[in-house]
Amino acid sequence: MRRRLLVATLVLVTAVPASAVPPPPPRAELSVDLAPNGPEHVLRDTVRAYQPVPLGFAAMAGDRLLLRLMDTERVLVLQLDAPSGLTVISGVQPGPDGIDIWFAQTGMYRLLVLMSADAARTGRAASFELGLRLRR
Repeated sequence: MRRRLLVATLVLVTAVPASAVPPPPPRAELSVDLAPNGPEHVLRDTVRAYQPVPLGFAAMAGDRLLLRLMDTERVLVLQLDAPSGLTVISGVQPGPDGIDIWFAQTGMYRLLVLMSADAARTGRAASFELGLRLRR
């Protein structure tokens, strides 16, 4: 009798599906028009765990991007992908003066503002200010 009860309990425990929280839906990519040698483009937004903020912008080979990221939590990082799909930078947290990037390809670049893995596991959100200036 005890054996039947144990087997029945095991069947019930293994038959119940695990409930996992699905990842949030991806955000639509924001298209940013950066005027060469123009003023800084400033974007203010919030990154949630596992839901990066994607931006797309056009640049030419030889252009230079001056980029600064301010987040009070210091948990956000950047990833930049070239038009070819190659990753230019990944997991970069710019210093107080920002970062200066020279482009080797012409086309549409994709920039992601995302939460570091350790911070994302906590499920929190972080507001940020991103400044972009394109020099030609």
